[in-house]
Amino acid sequence: MLSHLRYYQVPIVHPEYDNGHVGLYHLTPDRKDKSPVIITHGTISNGESVLDLAHHLQQLDVDCWILEWGGHGQSQTVHAKQNFEFPALYDVPAAIDHVLNHSDHDQLHWVSHSGGGHLAFMCLARYPEYRDKIASIISLGAQATDGALGFKLKVRAIGLYCITRLYGFTPEKIAAAGTEGEPSLLLAQWAKWNLSRRWLGADGFDYLQALSDLTHPTLIVSGTLDDIAPVSGCLKFYNALGSDEKNWIECGKHTGFSKDFNHGHLVRGTAARVELFPKLSEWLSNQLK
Repeated sequence: MLSHLRYYQVPIVHPEYDNGHVGLYHLTPDRKDKSPVIITHGTISNGESVLDLAHHLQQLDVDCWILEWGGHGQSQTVHAKQNFEFPALYDVPAAIDHVLNHSDHDQLHWVSHSGGGHLAFMCLARYPEYRDKIASIISLGAQATDGALGFKLKVRAIGLYCITRLYGFTPEKIAAAGTEGEPSLLLAQWAKWNLSRRWLGADGFDYLQALSDLTHPTLIVSGTLDDIAPVSGCLKFYNALGSDEKNWIECGKHTGFSKDFNHGHLVRGTAARVELFPKLSEWLSNQLK
């Protein structure tokens, strides 16, 4: 449970709305000589989903922060009709600035599952001034173009889009892969990206193309059986990145794992803790300073 951790409620600065805030939980280290790490969840979930990963990375004696964004857990959306870009452009900068203001470092590391990976990439693509504040990125199961391949997944994406637009949010009962509903129109935009197979902003900004401007050391992780973030979609992120230091892990039997991972397996369960998390901590330890 997150309740034993120190909690910070951080206001989101927006030109039109002033009622949003993100939630940050602090896993205080014994030492503070290493750059801090923000660990965040994806859509239809909250900070609880990455708590095991946070505790594992804390063993590196790093300054770990769990971020809850965009109406998840204890956070609050900027606006009920916000799309995926709202948390990327407002929640993420607020979280980064807060964590850096509480540390003796000018950079931090970003570790995320699913939609949390989209957020960092979109923020850095739009805000070049934040690129020097991120030292490295680990993205687990994030993609934006290949989640509607084939008839079954296309029907799922169409249904997700229609229901989210109809209700103005995504009800928990149709979001079986997560632990809570999505409180805004965010997933309608995600569905549109995957149906069109183009990762475009509401104004036409091409996020996939913009990844070529990002040169951070990056680890992209996918699951062989992940139909929310298929391997092909995650590979598009990997291939588009402009970094000279990028690494790839596919979690499946053919790559030496005990099973083929689905979306949830990347952050939950024994296989994640025993087989994947040590690989993440090894990679991250080489980036920490």
